[in-house]
Amino acid sequence: MPEPLINRKLIELDLLADTKEKAIAELAEMLYAEGKLSDLSGFIEHIHEREQLMSTYCGYDTAMPHAESPFVKEPAFAFGRTRGFLWDEKDTPVNFIFLLAIPETSEKNPDESKHIQLMSSIAFLVLEDKVREIWLNTSLKKDITDTFLLFEQLNKI
Repeated sequence: MPEPLINRKLIELDLLADTKEKAIAELAEMLYAEGKLSDLSGFIEHIHEREQLMSTYCGYDTAMPHAESPFVKEPAFAFGRTRGFLWDEKDTPVNFIFLLAIPETSEKNPDESKHIQLMSSIAFLVLEDKVREIWLNTSLKKDITDTFLLFEQLNKI
Protein backbone atom coordinates (compact mmCIF):
# COMPACT_ATOMS: atom_id res chain seq x y z
CA MET A 1 0.00 0.00 0.00
CA PRO A 2 1.59 3.30 -1.02
CA GLU A 3 2.71 5.42 1.92
CA PRO A 4 1.08 8.69 0.76
CA LEU A 5 -2.29 7.01 1.31
CA ILE A 6 -1.37 6.41 4.96
CA ASN A 7 -1.72 9.64 6.88
CA ARG A 8 -2.18 9.93 10.65
CA LYS A 9 -4.25 13.07 10.12
CA LEU A 10 -6.79 10.85 8.37
CA ILE A 11 -7.21 8.55 11.36
CA GLU A 12 -9.84 9.14 14.05
CA LEU A 13 -9.78 6.71 16.98
CA ASP A 14 -12.94 8.10 18.57
CA LEU A 15 -15.53 8.86 15.90
CA LEU A 16 -18.48 10.69 17.42
CA ALA A 17 -20.86 9.43 14.73
CA ASP A 18 -23.62 7.02 15.63
CA THR A 19 -25.01 6.54 12.11
CA LYS A 20 -23.40 5.74 8.77
CA GLU A 21 -24.43 9.15 7.40
CA LYS A 22 -22.69 10.96 10.25
CA ALA A 23 -19.64 8.70 10.02
CA ILE A 24 -19.30 9.32 6.28
CA ALA A 25 -19.57 13.08 6.85
CA GLU A 26 -17.04 13.07 9.70
CA LEU A 27 -14.47 11.09 7.71
CA ALA A 28 -15.10 13.06 4.51
CA GLU A 29 -14.44 16.29 6.42
CA MET A 30 -11.03 14.89 7.38
CA LEU A 31 -10.25 14.14 3.73
CA TYR A 32 -11.37 17.61 2.72
CA ALA A 33 -9.28 19.27 5.45
CA GLU A 34 -6.21 17.41 4.14
CA GLY A 35 -6.78 18.69 0.60
CA LYS A 36 -7.80 15.32 -0.85
CA LEU A 37 -11.20 16.61 -2.04
CA SER A 38 -12.19 19.65 -4.07
CA ASP A 39 -15.87 19.60 -3.03
CA LEU A 40 -16.96 18.11 0.29
CA SER A 41 -20.72 17.97 -0.29
CA GLY A 42 -20.33 16.66 -3.85
CA PHE A 43 -18.09 13.84 -2.65
CA ILE A 44 -20.45 12.93 0.21
CA GLU A 45 -23.34 12.83 -2.28
CA HIS A 46 -21.39 10.37 -4.46
CA ILE A 47 -20.65 8.18 -1.42
CA HIS A 48 -24.36 8.10 -0.51
CA GLU A 49 -25.31 7.27 -4.11
CA ARG A 50 -22.86 4.35 -4.07
CA GLU A 51 -24.17 3.22 -0.67
CA GLN A 52 -27.73 3.12 -2.03
CA LEU A 53 -26.65 0.65 -4.73
CA MET A 54 -25.32 -1.83 -2.18
CA SER A 55 -24.18 -1.64 1.41
CA THR A 56 -20.44 -1.32 1.91
CA TYR A 57 -20.55 -3.21 5.20
CA CYS A 58 -18.11 -6.08 4.68
CA GLY A 59 -18.35 -8.05 7.91
CA TYR A 60 -15.74 -8.34 10.64
CA ASP A 61 -17.08 -5.14 12.26
CA THR A 62 -15.97 -3.16 9.20
CA ALA A 63 -17.53 -0.91 6.57
CA MET A 64 -15.70 0.39 3.53
CA PRO A 65 -17.77 3.19 1.93
CA HIS A 66 -16.25 4.34 -1.33
CA ALA A 67 -17.01 5.99 -4.62
CA GLU A 68 -15.33 7.25 -7.72
CA SER A 69 -15.81 10.99 -7.83
CA PRO A 70 -14.57 13.95 -9.87
CA PHE A 71 -14.24 15.75 -6.52
CA VAL A 72 -11.32 13.52 -5.45
CA LYS A 73 -7.96 15.13 -6.19
CA GLU A 74 -5.89 12.04 -5.38
CA PRO A 75 -6.56 8.54 -4.01
CA ALA A 76 -6.79 8.51 -0.22
CA PHE A 77 -8.65 6.96 2.66
CA ALA A 78 -9.69 7.95 6.16
CA PHE A 79 -9.96 5.44 9.00
CA GLY A 80 -12.39 5.80 11.85
CA ARG A 81 -12.98 3.70 14.94
CA THR A 82 -16.52 3.93 16.22
CA ARG A 83 -18.25 3.14 19.47
CA GLY A 84 -20.17 0.48 17.56
CA PHE A 85 -23.41 1.12 15.68
CA LEU A 86 -25.43 -0.72 13.06
CA TRP A 87 -24.34 0.23 9.54
CA ASP A 88 -27.56 -1.18 8.15
CA GLU A 89 -30.45 -2.85 9.95
CA LYS A 90 -29.35 -6.40 9.19
CA ASP A 91 -25.64 -5.90 9.96
CA THR A 92 -23.70 -6.44 13.13
CA PRO A 93 -22.21 -3.36 14.83
CA VAL A 94 -19.46 -1.54 12.96
CA ASN A 95 -16.28 -0.64 14.82
CA PHE A 96 -14.03 0.26 11.89
CA ILE A 97 -14.79 2.44 8.87
CA PHE A 98 -12.53 3.05 5.90
CA LEU A 99 -13.80 5.88 3.70
CA LEU A 100 -12.09 5.56 0.32
CA ALA A 101 -11.76 8.57 -1.94
CA ILE A 102 -11.26 7.39 -5.51
CA PRO A 103 -10.66 9.74 -8.45
CA GLU A 104 -12.78 9.16 -11.54
CA THR A 105 -10.96 6.81 -13.84
CA SER A 106 -9.83 7.72 -17.31
CA GLU A 107 -7.70 6.14 -19.97
CA LYS A 108 -4.85 8.50 -19.08
CA ASN A 109 -5.07 8.09 -15.30
CA PRO A 110 -2.25 5.81 -14.07
CA ASP A 111 -3.77 5.75 -10.56
CA GLU A 112 -7.04 4.18 -11.65
CA SER A 113 -6.19 0.71 -10.32
CA LYS A 114 -4.94 1.99 -6.97
CA HIS A 115 -8.39 1.77 -5.41
CA ILE A 116 -8.62 -1.92 -6.25
CA GLN A 117 -5.22 -2.51 -4.65
CA LEU A 118 -6.24 -0.40 -1.66
CA MET A 119 -9.55 -2.22 -1.15
CA SER A 120 -7.78 -5.57 -1.47
CA SER A 121 -5.15 -4.55 1.10
CA ILE A 122 -7.76 -3.36 3.56
CA ALA A 123 -9.84 -6.51 3.05
CA PHE A 124 -6.79 -8.69 3.74
CA LEU A 125 -6.06 -6.82 6.98
CA VAL A 126 -9.71 -6.91 8.09
CA LEU A 127 -9.57 -10.72 8.04
CA GLU A 128 -6.68 -10.77 10.51
CA ASP A 129 -7.90 -11.12 14.12
CA LYS A 130 -4.67 -9.65 15.54
CA VAL A 131 -4.90 -6.59 13.30
CA ARG A 132 -8.51 -5.92 14.29
CA GLU A 133 -7.49 -6.34 17.93
CA ILE A 134 -4.83 -3.64 17.47
CA TRP A 135 -7.35 -1.37 15.73
CA LEU A 136 -9.85 -1.90 18.55
CA ASN A 137 -7.52 -1.43 21.52
CA THR A 138 -4.83 1.05 20.53
CA SER A 139 -4.74 4.64 21.70
CA LEU A 140 -2.03 5.51 19.15
CA LYS A 141 -2.58 6.42 15.50
CA LYS A 142 0.91 5.11 14.80
CA ASP A 143 -0.27 1.60 15.63
CA ILE A 144 -2.92 1.90 12.93
CA THR A 145 -0.47 3.09 10.28
CA ASP A 146 2.00 0.39 11.33
CA THR A 147 -0.52 -2.34 10.45
CA PHE A 148 -0.68 -0.99 6.88
CA LEU A 149 3.08 -0.58 6.58
CA LEU A 150 3.61 -4.13 7.84
CA PHE A 151 1.21 -5.41 5.18
CA GLU A 152 3.19 -3.59 2.51
CA GLN A 153 6.49 -5.02 3.77
CA LEU A 154 5.12 -8.58 3.88
CA ASN A 155 3.94 -8.32 0.28
CA LYS A 156 7.41 -7.28 -0.95
CA ILE A 157 8.97 -10.49 0.35
